[in-house]
Amino acid sequence: MSKDTENSILLEKIGKRINYYRKQAHLTQEQLAEKVGLSPKHLSRLESGHHNPYFETIIMIAKELDVPIDAFLEDIEDNYINTFLQLVKSDISNMSMNQLKMLKKYIELLKEFSF
Repeated sequence: MSKDTENSILLEKIGKRINYYRKQAHLTQEQLAEKVGLSPKHLSRLESGHHNPYFETIIMIAKELDVPIDAFLEDIEDNYINTFLQLVKSDISNMSMNQLKMLKKYIELLKEFSF
């Protein structure tokens, strides 16, 4: 399977998870988009797997839907998790050392809580 195909499958699965949890929260795309500062069109493209979400966007959506970040990856196989990490690599690589330290602390805090 090509890397592009793997990425497409991963983005579709993440999008379906966002869609699922949004509906569980009884929110429309417009409502969730407004709450997290996205356009409804952008959220629609995320849910349909046509847009690669920034890590910050995933965090904001998870927070608003009151689900852990890994809820979007729950049933995704390990190789897809690695693909997800590759997708956020560009976001992380542009961060300053202080931002990376904050991100690490945030991840450590998330691991302490069971949602």
